[in-house]
Amino acid sequence: MNLRNAFFVICLLTSAPYALAQSADDNKRPQDAEWMSYRDAYRTMLWFEKYGKAKNLIQLQLQVVPKDNATSIDNLRLHIVGKKTHLDLALDTLGRTSLPLLKAAYDENAELVINQKAGQAGFRFRTSIIIRPDGIYELADLRAACEQALAYQSYVDYTAYRGKRCIGVRFAFAKKDSVAMVEFKYLNQNNNLPINDNTAIWPDSAANFRTSNVIFGAAGNVANNVQSNLQIEKGQIHTRTSPLAIIALIE
Repeated sequence: MNLRNAFFVICLLTSAPYALAQSADDNKRPQDAEWMSYRDAYRTMLWFEKYGKAKNLIQLQLQVVPKDNATSIDNLRLHIVGKKTHLDLALDTLGRTSLPLLKAAYDENAELVINQKAGQAGFRFRTSIIIRPDGIYELADLRAACEQALAYQSYVDYTAYRGKRCIGVRFAFAKKDSVAMVEFKYLNQNNNLPINDNTAIWPDSAANFRTSNVIFGAAGNVANNVQSNLQIEKGQIHTRTSPLAIIALIE
């Protein structure tokens, strides 16, 4: 196993706000708590930070994944705990955080600790496409973002992604988001893409989201009246509500 792969095998794969705790008693990990080495996570994030190719449309985040799908993300807490360090990391709706690169925490061999007992939660590093606040995505940009994600993941693990290609992107919304909409627009054409209920974002995630796939180069999938890939590349995707995540579809 090469060095790049080793960093990612350690985990089961925009700065986030964090707060400094004052109590010295907080700087201890409960013996039965789930945790991982901050150094290992730091090294994985550093691969992304130092990656020299285009990555302006994608991000790498650490995700806390409960083993029990019934566990609410709202109840999860993630901390960096060391001899002199205690940081509380904010998690988004999917349990993700943009892990800060802290040399002091690295030097003191700090730990990433979840408020769950060992075996009740795990960690993944997730590559995703950056969400736009205006909800408007050029299809050419979505294709470029997918290619960036594929290029980075191939850089980390070439063997796993050799011969793979980008086929599209997936928009994921909360199950309770009843007004979620993904619309293709080009000139005077407006077409709503199907929203699939009770589906997964990633192959290893729970099937309790609403998702919509945008497939590149397939006119019938994006808009029945679009006849060429060139026209598709000039179109836009509009979302009514903000998605929880956008991921690259690679096969």
